[in-house]
Amino acid sequence: MDRRSGRRIGEFDVVIIGAGAAGLSAAAYLSRHGKSACILEARERVGGRVLSLRSPGVPIPLELGAEFIHGQSPSIFERLRLAGDVAVDAAQARRTVRAGRLQEGDALFETMKRRLEKVTPPRVDLPFAEFLDKHRRQLPPAVRAFAKTLVEGFDAADPSRASAVEILKEWAGGSAADAPTFRPQRGYGALIESLAASFDPERVSLQLHSPVTEIRWQHGRVDVTATRHGETVEIRAAQAIVTLPLGVLQLPPQARGAVQFTPGLPRKQVPLSRLAMGPVIKLMLCFSRPFWAEMEDAKHREIAFFHSQGAPFPTFWNTLPVRTAVLTAWSGGPKAMRLAGQSTDDVLQPAIASLTSLFGKKLNYRKMLEAVHWHDWQSDPFSCGAYSYANVGGGAARKSLARPIERTLYFAGEALDDEESAGVGGALNSGEQAAKQLLRDIASRSR
Repeated sequence: MDRRSGRRIGEFDVVIIGAGAAGLSAAAYLSRHGKSACILEARERVGGRVLSLRSPGVPIPLELGAEFIHGQSPSIFERLRLAGDVAVDAAQARRTVRAGRLQEGDALFETMKRRLEKVTPPRVDLPFAEFLDKHRRQLPPAVRAFAKTLVEGFDAADPSRASAVEILKEWAGGSAADAPTFRPQRGYGALIESLAASFDPERVSLQLHSPVTEIRWQHGRVDVTATRHGETVEIRAAQAIVTLPLGVLQLPPQARGAVQFTPGLPRKQVPLSRLAMGPVIKLMLCFSRPFWAEMEDAKHREIAFFHSQGAPFPTFWNTLPVRTAVLTAWSGGPKAMRLAGQSTDDVLQPAIASLTSLFGKKLNYRKMLEAVHWHDWQSDPFSCGAYSYANVGGGAARKSLARPIERTLYFAGEALDDEESAGVGGALNSGEQAAKQLLRDIASRSR
């Protein structure tokens, strides 16, 4: 141990940085295949950007982070099966404010899809906003405005930076905004707990409240320095799987929460620059009663999503098919960035204003409000954002970022999965894939 190191807490086959879905998935796979692993997690809990909360009087978990399953995610459905859980269909009926009234919301989405299908896909990538402007004749103003709102909300992306090629490819895929949508019946927290409980305790050591400060590596050896309860600790392994969020990997060296690699990772700088971390502000608003289901003679009783495009929080949804008095207020992209770093009262004010734009001024929303729950992922130094998207030219960046270095450093996380990126499915899948690649490399070296 050199003079920079503190107390050594063990030597393992693999050290895993991060106990989010990707890190836990990697550890579970390695454990099943007889490898020892130490997981270092900066937070006092597992789950990363999965954060399930129980609130008095609410019969289901409130998801302050990941909530939905978009499309038929093989990795999530398999994990639910192993956890003894199931996915339930999330209601998807929508209403949108137009001319001051809530009207049918699905028609504009279908119009946008039909219009985009007639537009020639770009041969050279460009920002999504420029793509829309380039095709003004084929895409009416209402369609362009809706498309920008969708990019900001669903993708948490900045339309002036996001890759048009990648956005269009995603919208044509199986996890698009109009794909079948589900929720884990017991919430994502139960899935994460089941995953963590699947480890062989003789092989896997989970160290919480242990933020990593430095990863020193050479071919076939990794020394990781972390702080644990104010003490510097050192972990040595033959290999490491790094599951730090994209936003943390992009931090400048002296920033709070940054992890130093020694030697550095120059081959990762280009793919890092071609991906971005999307900001999201998500408020869980617990009311005394579900007023939206009672208004206009219960006209909106079966409606799950409500949209007001110009509002600070353009999207609200409830917990259907489970009936509760909880509404989620959602803001993504540039709108969310303007709200980051503020207090609960500061973000609640525009949320109430957005509610008023949807449902009118007749009700006193603050008086009915009993609790507000949220987490500022942008200001969280261990996440630095909600989930990833590709900038212009970023089509190959995820695969490039996931590529191992010298059969020693492996990488995983939602930003690195090319099949189910920007979600729990991508994180689970990439963690297992990194572990499989590591074991293949060990086997080929032994041969």
